[in-house]
Amino acid sequence: MTVRVCKMDGEVMPVVVVQNATVLDLNKAIQRYVQLRQEREGSIQHICWTYVWKTYHLTSGEMLTEDKKKLWEYSFRNWEEVSFIKKLRQK
Repeated sequence: MTVRVCKMDGEVMPVVVVQNATVLDLNKAIQRYVQLRQEREGSIQHICWTYVWKTYHLTSGEMLTEDKKKLWEYSFRNWEEVSFIKKLRQK
């Protein structure tokens, strides 16, 4: 299944995951996609993924908050669009 990840700068990344993938699998696939693209371009920029996942949620109509929940439980289809949204602070 291909998931289109839309970044805030308008770039769209086609990320491939298996049909019964979880939200955590999608997060790891995004990390792998970005790392491979950076290696191909010769970029040496380091991304702290711990910070990214603590600061942003993935959203596709509803926020993908539970890492162990399957994507099909969020009614995902092939070529579904997902975007990053900043997490709100809990008081």
